[in-house]
Amino acid sequence: MRLTIHRLEHIPAVHRHHVDIILQGRALPEQAAFYLATFNDRAVALAWREQERLDFIAVRDVTRRRGIGQELLRQIKSDALTAGLTRLNCNPAQAPSAQQADLAAFLTSQGFNTQAGMLSCCLDR
Repeated sequence: MRLTIHRLEHIPAVHRHHVDIILQGRALPEQAAFYLATFNDRAVALAWREQERLDFIAVRDVTRRRGIGQELLRQIKSDALTAGLTRLNCNPAQAPSAQQADLAAFLTSQGFNTQAGMLSCCLDR
């Protein structure tokens, strides 16, 4: 099977177990644009954004370094651009402290630059 990125308003119950593993104790917001990456019907990555803010992005530790985060971020950027946004911002402090440096390095490798403590990316048409 192939990797599928789902754009959702709510996380389906069938994926809650794996989503809980990805969240590592963090709560889901009531409302956001959720992005759930599945492979073989298992949730392997999750992200959500509110307008130009990428509030959360994480890939399950057992599936990292396989391009899942890159594909997830590509879809988020595309949707943000379609929604008329020109920037996407993310604060690496949203990740657990042990993962903040890795998140910042990943986002930087995907075109984000540091601006006033945030990582920011211009969305190209």
